[in-house]
Parts: sequence; structure tokens; C-alpha cells
Amino acid sequence: MVSAGREEAGFRFGWRGSHHPGVPADDMWLAVGRDPDGGWSLDACFIGRTPLPGGAPLAAGFARWLLAPAPAGRYEEEFLLLDGEPQSGSQRFADGTLLTVEVLLGRAETGGPEYLQVLLSGEVRGLPFEVCAPLECRRVARAALEAAATRLLGDAERPPGRA
Repeated sequence: MVSAGREEAGFRFGWRGSHHPGVPADDMWLAVGRDPDGGWSLDACFIGRTPLPGGAPLAAGFARWLLAPAPAGRYEEEFLLLDGEPQSGSQRFADGTLLTVEVLLGRAETGGPEYLQVLLSGEVRGLPFEVCAPLECRRVARAALEAAATRLLGDAERPPGRA
């Protein structure tokens, strides 16, 4: 991704989609990258920035998962980015919220377009929640997805502080 005339490290992927059938599509995004302090974070249009405790190894695993060739027929695969991680200081989640974030990549029919979804679930004050509204999204541009994943893999494998 190019921003302000320079190549950005990490993964940032955008698409158009809607969380509810019949609701107009909006710009959506998912980003995973290294923070200036050397830590790692996840950001998505409806989550906001949150720490990624798995750091570089998790980011590299996510990138490799995205870069794996898609099966030819119908498929659906998930990658777990956060698994019940406690949140604090978030503008979107109450302190202590346990957040799980899964990324789903699939194809509904042989020869059909691939889709990408971000699935949220967790627990707030002892009560479980799951965002289960269908996310309608357009075709995933495989070349753009792979380019973003390649940038993330390069960043995850580079030692902190190296450009």
C-alpha cells in the first residue's frame, strides 16, 4: 500500500461490504502491523486499533496463511488473530472485554469469487457475544491480497528497528 508517497510496511487490505443485507456497502479494512514501539497491533474498520499479543510470529503465520494457494472448489478457512484477549483503553470495547477475532477466507461455489470476512466474538462482563450478522463483500482481488500479505511477511521477518 502506498500512503503519502511512501510504501507502508505490514498488511492493510480494503474492500467494500455491508454487515447487514440491504444496507449500503461501506469501505472496510483490516490491518496488521508493527507499531512504532516495536509491538504489533490489529486494526479493522469496526474494531479499532488493538494490541496483537502474538507479535511477529503470529503476523508471519497470518501472512503465510493468506499466501497459501486457494483450493479450486468451494472452501472456507479461518485464521485466529485474537483469542479471548482482554481489552483496555479501547474506544469501542469496555475495559476487560475478552475479544476473539477470526479472519475467514473462502469461496461459496466452484469457480466463484473468493470472499474475506472478519468475525468477532468474546465476552463482556461475563456475558458472551458474537457478531453474527452476515458480512456481504465483493470479490477478493487475489493479487492485492497476496501483495499485502507479502509486505506483512517481510515486516514480520525483519528484526525490530530495521527499515
